[in-house]
Amino acid sequence: MRKYSSWLFFLWLILISFNGFGQDYVDLFRVQYSGTPLNNYKPDSVSSSGSNIEELGVDLTLPIKLNEKFVIITGYSFDQLEVLPFPQYQTGAEWHYRMHSLKAGLSWQHNDTWSGQYLLIPKTTGRLDIINNKNSQLAALALIKQKKKENLFLRYGAYYNSEIFGPFFVPLLGIWYRSPNKKFEMNWTLPVWADMNYTWKSWFTTGLNFQSFVRSFYAPNYYSNYGSNSGSPDHYMVKASNETFLYTQFNIKRSFIIQTKVGHSIGRSFRHYNDGDNVDWGFSAFRFGDNRTQLNPDLKDGLIFQIRLIYRYWIKEECADDTARLF
Repeated sequence: MRKYSSWLFFLWLILISFNGFGQDYVDLFRVQYSGTPLNNYKPDSVSSSGSNIEELGVDLTLPIKLNEKFVIITGYSFDQLEVLPFPQYQTGAEWHYRMHSLKAGLSWQHNDTWSGQYLLIPKTTGRLDIINNKNSQLAALALIKQKKKENLFLRYGAYYNSEIFGPFFVPLLGIWYRSPNKKFEMNWTLPVWADMNYTWKSWFTTGLNFQSFVRSFYAPNYYSNYGSNSGSPDHYMVKASNETFLYTQFNIKRSFIIQTKVGHSIGRSFRHYNDGDNVDWGFSAFRFGDNRTQLNPDLKDGLIFQIRLIYRYWIKEECADDTARLF
């Protein structure tokens, strides 16, 4: 059993795909760009100028209200990562990793106290014209919400994904609180997501955010694509990262939101493994039966600059979905 240095999760994502539903609103559309200046490899003895890291995410969510109890959740998300995982290649020739995700599920208001969201999230990492059992994944999420007060909710849930490295499970525990004057908001779903913010003016909010991700990308014949070792086996890459941010948020006519964020990664890695070199199973930050051989050095942690554009639709609280900002 090996404990990962990064205390998970993606795991903002399908669930960072599901960035969208709040307590009394749903983010119907989100686009974000993240950039990290040149990062060196570890250890310092690795001879290379390092790698830039760029990420682009687009998320679309379409809820369909059936009645006061049931809302169908549908949507699509796209994520692209550019990084140079191997120092022997020249900076400026970063490799592209892509993920497409669909969302299908149900938000169910069981009674005045309990409600839940239940989702299936099929994903593919690579070209859409080549989909097979190597680059396809299936995630499932169940998140139960308990209403304690009008401004206080507790959350309990679990996430599963058939990651390329093996089956992966994460328990979820969360809390949402909003102050009586509606200026302070706390929204945590640990170990994946934590956010606290304060609204100074109707148009201006500042906040502190933590997010933890694990994602796996199929990487077929990358060596041959870059001019050497054409006989090498296919790879897969696992991104693991914890990220903390300070941010400012500008609320334009209530529904249009711009966030500018400055943060730093903690224990971020982009580790390549040979296809088929897997673990028995993963549970949160732990891997059981992990005897894999890492093929590339890790990059050092660094600053992250991010901008997010959001279109937010305000709805009654009982129709809201809490999964939007998790994976």
